[in-house]
Amino acid sequence: MAKATTKPTTQATTQATTQATAQASTVRLPRRSPGRPSGGRIIADRSQLLAAAERAIRSIGPDATMAAIAAEAQVTKPILYRGVGDKDALVGALAELLVDRINTAVGAAVVEATSPSDGLRSFVSAYLSVIDDDRNLYLFVTAGGSSDDRVGQALHLADRSAHPIATLLAAQRNADGTDPSVALTWAYGMIGTLHFVTLWWLRDGTLDRDQLTNHLTALLWSGLRGDTRPQGEAS
Repeated sequence: MAKATTKPTTQATTQATTQATAQASTVRLPRRSPGRPSGGRIIADRSQLLAAAERAIRSIGPDATMAAIAAEAQVTKPILYRGVGDKDALVGALAELLVDRINTAVGAAVVEATSPSDGLRSFVSAYLSVIDDDRNLYLFVTAGGSSDDRVGQALHLADRSAHPIATLLAAQRNADGTDPSVALTWAYGMIGTLHFVTLWWLRDGTLDRDQLTNHLTALLWSGLRGDTRPQGEAS
């Protein structure tokens, strides 16, 4: 006579359910990449995205794309755009960071100078040093974004560099008793000279950094000391 099939008891069913739940709770869910939204909140902030952009540009070069930068930041392109903006905004933000680094390095170097000519050489040397250490970033921001207002972008950066230089020049010329009204014009002239000579140097590399520093210092010093008109005699 065949044995009757019995149904699982309530206790056995409860134990099986408990074990299945415990096993499921030990399953590791995939880690969410930084910057991906959780409940609508963005994890990667703007500073993290800009830092990732700098890493990508240093590694890939000045042709780094927004897609490559997003990959370095481990975020999607929409999140990169939401946190930083478009290519123009990224270029502007990185350019400001670079100019601020140059200004900081130049300021620290000039303070240690023992004479005006030594201060000028320290200024040129510090400028070139920062750019030499971050060539790809300099070329990336120099190339600009997709905006048609390239002149506006360039002048925005020139303003950020030229005004601190003009302040130093005016103070020095006041101390020398010479006309300080030329300071702003000369400051923009110095920035233009440094910018295009630096681009040529990065492209051709025919001089080492010390040689270039000496050449630029000689050029700029001859101009700075050539005008000794006293205050009030500027035309």
